[in-house]
Amino acid sequence: MIFVILMSFRIIFAVLLTFKKQEKMKKILLIAIVALFSIDNAEAQLPDGSVAPDFTLTDVHGVTHNLYTYLDSGYTVIVDFYAVWCSPCWAYKNTGAMENLYTQHGPAGYPDVDSNTTDDVMVFAVEADGNAVACMYGTGCNTVGDWITGCPFPQISTDGSANTQAINTAYSIAYFPTIYMICPDRIIREIGQSTNPYAYVATCPAPASFNNDIRSFDYIGETLTCEGGLTPEIKIQNYGLTPLTSATIEVFVNGVSDTIIQWAGNLLTYDTDDITLPALIGLTGNEAITIEVTNPNGGVDNDPSNNQTIAFNVVMATQNTSTNVTVQIVTDAYGSETRWSIKTSSGLTVANGGPYNDLGSAGTTTQTPITTSLNPNECHTFTITDSYGDGINAGYGAGSYTVTDGNGTILGSGGSFADEESSQFKTGNLSSIDNNSIANNISIYPNPTNDIANITFSTTERSNAQLNITNVIGEVVYSNNIGMLSEGQHFMPITTSGISEGIYFVNLIINDKVITNKITIIK
Repeated sequence: MIFVILMSFRIIFAVLLTFKKQEKMKKILLIAIVALFSIDNAEAQLPDGSVAPDFTLTDVHGVTHNLYTYLDSGYTVIVDFYAVWCSPCWAYKNTGAMENLYTQHGPAGYPDVDSNTTDDVMVFAVEADGNAVACMYGTGCNTVGDWITGCPFPQISTDGSANTQAINTAYSIAYFPTIYMICPDRIIREIGQSTNPYAYVATCPAPASFNNDIRSFDYIGETLTCEGGLTPEIKIQNYGLTPLTSATIEVFVNGVSDTIIQWAGNLLTYDTDDITLPALIGLTGNEAITIEVTNPNGGVDNDPSNNQTIAFNVVMATQNTSTNVTVQIVTDAYGSETRWSIKTSSGLTVANGGPYNDLGSAGTTTQTPITTSLNPNECHTFTITDSYGDGINAGYGAGSYTVTDGNGTILGSGGSFADEESSQFKTGNLSSIDNNSIANNISIYPNPTNDIANITFSTTERSNAQLNITNVIGEVVYSNNIGMLSEGQHFMPITTSGISEGIYFVNLIINDKVITNKITIIK
């Protein structure tokens, strides 16, 4: 079975490499992989349980539709995001599942809806790749057919004439087809290419039926603190029939009440609000935070079952790192999608990189490492982004990233993420290079080298020394415990013949302070 799957994957990939447009090839390939392994959800997609962003869009026949109007009328809305060139999308369309859903369960009195409809579902198809309406009718854009003729439910184009592609961003569309179900309570769920999508409608929660009913969601805020402070953020929803105008929110730290606030607003049924709570200070990491939301409209919550206690644990960012930080990026075939930055707590960008070059087929490119010197005693955030939303290790080459400081501490690493991934750290008092007065005048020659490299440096006092060489992901490939050195100039040969070709870092450790220089080994 494993052999069959692997062979199927290789065949799919070989065929898809013939497509001229890499972006479209990537979308189709991801669909093929999803179908092959029967996966309904993807890491980059808008997570199940999210509140669906509202939209107002005009279909190809000139009729305007507003999502929340349908939801507020009690309809469950199914949206099929597709592209005209997408063969799996076309195959799903031809099953007739969406057409049957609309005709048998769509709004009473709408065109092509059966007179015996259950009258509880609305269906849309959105051509989400920005292709022209003519392509949806079967002409141009590598379309695989006529998507509109004979389709009973509304078709929407995002070619920019009447609508924009903002809906793609709002719904985090990363592959086609993506099929979302949105319940009347505005909560979203991806349901995949189901042959019986109506079966999912029954999983939507019961409609609001109490006057006072407040709903809370899983924690949505930051859990990582850099300097011991953290500002919690939560989301609440009015699940009551009367407007929600007040509530009590209490924050506990390790079971002890820390903050009580009285929230005030005006939420209609199913409206939500993102609430920023007062900052917690003096955290040291691993604190258990719980948040309780009670007293809707100053009274009793008629249905506390949907008002969970919000809980999370505080995580402390890496502390006292060297101010010298090296970023090593290994891109996949789509290097143009990758960017990264290091920013201060005030949002100032102090280092960045990308986009990079693409490859013609699956593979990786080791980019030149970037080393930057940061200010001491300051919090920094490293962020890597992928514009397509599938990270740099999603089947097109095992891309990766590693962020290390001058002491060899790994501050962040990975490759399998969605739109972006971040890590925080706080620099210490001294730079491992700039503020190291014990050793100076460091040089490595020849560089590049293929056999022996010579390192020279001087010490200003009697010092204990150690030297190691690490690769771009922080693994030690050479180590020499030099021992005690007297004050003065020093010369040391390094044999590199046993080290593979590539880019490495020479770390000279003098009395627990680190000086790092890059070395390139060629064969």
